[in-house]
Amino acid sequence: MPTYKYQAQTRDGKIINSTIEAVNLNVAIDTLTGKKLKILDITPARFDPMSLFAGLKSIKRQSVVMFTRQMVTLVKSGLSIDKSLSVLQEQEEHDKFKAVLGKVLHDIRVGATMSWAMSRHPDVFDALYISMIKVGETTGDMGGLLERLATFLEKDSNIRQKAKSAMTYPIFIFVVCALVIGGIFLYVMPPLLDTFSQMAAGQEMPLPTKIMFFITDIIKNPIFYLSLALLVIYYFFFVRSYLETPSGKFKLDKFKLSIPVFGELNRKLLISNFCRVLGTLLSTGVPLLKSLEILEDFAGNSYFKNSIVGPIINGIEDGDNMSGLIEDSGFFPDMVTNMIAVGETTGEIPTMLQKISDFYDKEVVYALDSALTLLEPIMIAVMGVLVCFVLLSVFLPLYQVIMNMS
Repeated sequence: MPTYKYQAQTRDGKIINSTIEAVNLNVAIDTLTGKKLKILDITPARFDPMSLFAGLKSIKRQSVVMFTRQMVTLVKSGLSIDKSLSVLQEQEEHDKFKAVLGKVLHDIRVGATMSWAMSRHPDVFDALYISMIKVGETTGDMGGLLERLATFLEKDSNIRQKAKSAMTYPIFIFVVCALVIGGIFLYVMPPLLDTFSQMAAGQEMPLPTKIMFFITDIIKNPIFYLSLALLVIYYFFFVRSYLETPSGKFKLDKFKLSIPVFGELNRKLLISNFCRVLGTLLSTGVPLLKSLEILEDFAGNSYFKNSIVGPIINGIEDGDNMSGLIEDSGFFPDMVTNMIAVGETTGEIPTMLQKISDFYDKEVVYALDSALTLLEPIMIAVMGVLVCFVLLSVFLPLYQVIMNMS
């Protein structure tokens, strides 16, 4: 039977560090809870080799989306929060997510709020998620808030999934082409070039063949692989560590927005996400300033967070209109500014933001399709040029040798 290490607190505040045997983690938590203990931490005590691989499996966003949608169904059917969590925790197949839900359920059973219990797991439930749960706890309409949250997460997940799916094909083609070209230069061309050099001894080689000789000589040289290894080491120890700093991340995220075609696509994704998150929060009753602060934490792009959202928050604190601040940022198109201005006049900002978000979701899909339509012929042309170069480097010296023999 599995053994679990736990740290718990008694009613009088005493901390207990001990172990417990149970069929599974959920049974261990229920047993300790039944003893009126508040669990602070609980983990498997015995070494399980498979637990190393389980730790590597991250909790996918789709799992959180499915969990939220199921919570909506259970809560709206009349089940309490802890009973709904217990049902979903029992049927959850992902071990890591199951353990998180078990800890959330325990915290709720010992008196914690759902938002506090979930806030202990920020890698699973982000700031937006926690804020909307807090609103549900305040208003008492947890079912309605969970439904809005599920709808938001589904839309957000769908647009992310479309972007990933659209990029899968060109990435796959690029990797296959790189492997084929590498195989040609490593295994096919060297024997052929050695044969040509022997057959055409003392003769001037054509330019494509000379270039091919130069490339194969570089690839066969151990210094090439040593340099490559040093570059990889330099990237992981210096470049990557710099990109993880605030300054490095800011510069990288700003550069992403300046890349032709894909920079504009990234910009549209940020605008869509900004409007969707802000509109969802405002429609649930979260104040504008608090919504923007949550959005600032939720923004994935450091440049967008610090140079766009940050100044908007400062302007709102000074009493300025959001539409004017958005216009001054220079990041948003005129359509967004005008629609938000109309929303401010009519008092329908959340509705306008949702309309903008829906529009830009479609724009992102169209932009992806256009980018792929442009990318495919470019990749075909590049492959054609490479194939032509390889054929010329092979057949030109062969033709030259045959002509000299005749």
